[in-house]
Amino acid sequence: MGLSEGPNKSFHIVAVVGSLRKASYNRALMMEAIAAAPEGVTIEVFDQLADMPLFNQDIEEIETPDSALAFKEVIRKADGFLVVTPEYNSGLPAVLKNAIDWASRGTPSVFKNLAVGIMGTSPGALGTSKVQQQLKQSLSGLGAYPLAAPDFVLPLYKSKFDDEMKLNDSKTVTRITNYLDRLRELGLCLNAIRPRS
Repeated sequence: MGLSEGPNKSFHIVAVVGSLRKASYNRALMMEAIAAAPEGVTIEVFDQLADMPLFNQDIEEIETPDSALAFKEVIRKADGFLVVTPEYNSGLPAVLKNAIDWASRGTPSVFKNLAVGIMGTSPGALGTSKVQQQLKQSLSGLGAYPLAAPDFVLPLYKSKFDDEMKLNDSKTVTRITNYLDRLRELGLCLNAIRPRS
């Protein structure tokens, strides 16, 4: 897939939520991203992070868990990767880091030359800025290309979502659409050199 194929070329994103809570604001943000995706962009949520055991090479040498194999396969087939995550104790949620560790195994890495978007919301004024920097460092080390600034950080979520956990701020919806469009642009540039096997 190359940039010459045009901005309206179908672009498929696989996405994960770093929270396991059903009523998570970051899960709500993911649903808003699906609804706000620009024309031609589809988002598939991989929702099996809780099914993966803690990474252990002894387990891997016997048999890699089906959930980890499935995660690697959807990343391999996708045009881009989106992470929507909270920040736990100024860092990565364990379930998210564990999934990345499982998916990082093997050569070539499914993360090599992969366009990555990172979004997050929190009740605090700083949003999820610290966890986003950690994710960028980790994924860049695996050969991925996280989107550069401006980051998509949404602080003070109680002022952005209504009682039904729907965004009540049209400017934020526009920001989501523009961010996903940038992810597509980066992905179209990178997909021509991404290993798929």
